[in-house]
Amino acid sequence: MPIIKRRLQSTGERNRSRPSTGTSCSRAHNDGPVELPDYEPLSTPLSAEASRALSQLSTNKDTRKYEEQLNKSIELLSASVRDLNDKYSERKDSLKRLQEKRGANGEKNDRERAEEKAVLALKNDVPRLTDECDLAVRSVIDLKVELEDGKAALRETALRVEKEAQVLRARALDEDDDMADADIRGPIAVLEQTKARAAENYASMTLYEKYGVNNDYIGFKRLWHDAVHGADGKPLPDASKWFSQNGGDDEADEDDDLIVAEEHLDIHCPLSMVVMQDPYTSTVCKHTFEKDSIVQFLRTQPHGTARCPQTGCNKVVSINDFHPDPVMLRRIKRRLATEREDDHDDDDDNDDDDDEGDAVDGDVDSEVRGTPGGSIKSEGNVKSENQGRGKGRRLVEEIEDDEEEEDGEA
Repeated sequence: MPIIKRRLQSTGERNRSRPSTGTSCSRAHNDGPVELPDYEPLSTPLSAEASRALSQLSTNKDTRKYEEQLNKSIELLSASVRDLNDKYSERKDSLKRLQEKRGANGEKNDRERAEEKAVLALKNDVPRLTDECDLAVRSVIDLKVELEDGKAALRETALRVEKEAQVLRARALDEDDDMADADIRGPIAVLEQTKARAAENYASMTLYEKYGVNNDYIGFKRLWHDAVHGADGKPLPDASKWFSQNGGDDEADEDDDLIVAEEHLDIHCPLSMVVMQDPYTSTVCKHTFEKDSIVQFLRTQPHGTARCPQTGCNKVVSINDFHPDPVMLRRIKRRLATEREDDHDDDDDNDDDDDEGDAVDGDVDSEVRGTPGGSIKSEGNVKSENQGRGKGRRLVEEIEDDEEEEDGEA
């Protein structure tokens, strides 16, 4: 139908570019849609060729573009939730630093007032926009399920119609009649019935059954939770606690015994033992590896499947079980950033220790200069060394050497 309509539109455009020679009836025919005759039920079973054509509809490649758009929508919505909550956390941290810098008795400056205004605006907008993204992701998942159910209904329809046609043709040969009185159900009726049954089954599911076990929603929820609680390390609640009875998020009322325990974060790949830069996580056992390492490992295995290489795991995995893990990548980056900050703090502490040591050495120098019995050579060395900081230890060693020489002469 769309092809016919486009051809008619193209014909109409060509006719409009030429001098009009047709009748008003032909112009009306070109300008309006074509009316198709009413559908008539089948009077005979589908032929074998028609059954094969019906089967091919279930594997039609025209749906691939639609599937890509749905997957892209989930990806963009997940990124939006991540960026929204990341920005909110960044502005809150910035405001906190400004308040700490000002102190309790200081006066707010223009920058702090602007930061407070921004945080207040985000506090009102971020939860609302996050909820909108959450509902949008659920809607996209519903569309993906509808698409899969439609393809499954086509396959089931093709099988049922073909089987029905075979039975009717066999009966016609046995009874030698023309099947005029046979009850032949057309493919449209079978398809509509199958799709309606699938839609009814999906509508009867709980929110947990629809989304709590859906990999797309699990990935969205993990990214959302990490953006909100990643810095404080709060673990993600069990999926059964994601939804309240009214359909909203029930994370605030989670029970402690239903919280998934936070695992010890190992940022190194169990195969290559290097820090992961492109983490791939299994949907079967939840273990994570560097992408190149796990792909190379599985390619060398028979049929591309093997037991998970993580120590102690007995799950059998294939490359199709692994997917990119943006949440793990964020956690790795946070860990590396924390380690860099700790190293920087350690360097600062070492510098402070050196400064304290210099101060102690200076006190020793003063005491040495005031000590009776010190040799002239030592006092001269003290005066010259005091011109630079941090030389007290060397001076004390020289004094001790002189005293040992004097004791030896005595």
